Amino acid sequence: MTTVLFSKDLTKVAEIFTAAGLDSLIKPGEEVPLKIHFGEPGNNAYLKPARVQPILELIAKLGGKPFYTDCNTLYSGRRHLTKTHLDVAREHGFSPVMIPEEEDQAAVPVNLKHFKSVHLGGTIARAKTLIALTHFKGHEVSGFGGVLKNLGMGCGSRLGKLRMHQECKGCPEAKTCRKNQTLEACWVGSPEIVQEKIVEYAYGAVKDKKAGYVTFITDVSPACDCYPKNDPPIVPDIGVLASLDPVAIEQAAVDLVNKTAGKDIFRTIYPDVDWSIQLKYAEQIGLGSRKYELVLK
Repeated sequence: MTTVLFSKDLTKVAEIFTAAGLDSLIKPGEEVPLKIHFGEPGNNAYLKPARVQPILELIAKLGGKPFYTDCNTLYSGRRHLTKTHLDVAREHGFSPVMIPEEEDQAAVPVNLKHFKSVHLGGTIARAKTLIALTHFKGHEVSGFGGVLKNLGMGCGSRLGKLRMHQECKGCPEAKTCRKNQTLEACWVGSPEIVQEKIVEYAYGAVKDKKAGYVTFITDVSPACDCYPKNDPPIVPDIGVLASLDPVAIEQAAVDLVNKTAGKDIFRTIYPDVDWSIQLKYAEQIGLGSRKYELVLK
């Protein structure tokens, strides 16, 4: 059974980082990308730099070379291109930051049900160590957006993001369509299929890497941080989690939110989306375990 560290005190993030064994991943002199969502301009629910800065400082103290990173969005906006995406990150207080250009991507073999390989941003693909800093919230396609979405959709290049959203099987125009050869293709994936594709990208993002996970259950908005606004939180701030297992920490996060809400709040908001699909599939392909022991710090 996997251990997941939990603290209601957000100032203990460096403490639970160490208690969960994430400090053991840091090698002196090695670059350590901190995968985070920098927040869409106008949205104020994203994970703020003050909350994650203790992790960056701890990694630097251990001899690592940490920096914040993300990949560009498929949809248009300031996070669509590297230059303006960097501007957003800096405006929101993040430093240092590295965001790859679209041509800086790599196909990573995974040989799974939906993909033989996944298209990741080059910064992520080249990394030997990866720390995912995740803001847990709701999402209309996956029920909630946690570490699996942060790693999967977040680490995909624009081409990768398109492949996750796109589903051409069964389309009567598929044989003659040329849209699916460009970034203008249709976004028609069902929630079930998109969830599984996200998980396969998450698998590719951490494949052959040392990886650790920190999830903040704060400002739990009902929808993604990609919107230019946010609604009020659906639950009060709960705390912060750390683990070496992305599936266990994800299960722990959704359990804590639903326990606090007194119901399955994500199925209440999105009744047609079964959020458990991503967890079941992640466990099935060996990404981690849904069974965990929650250790309070």
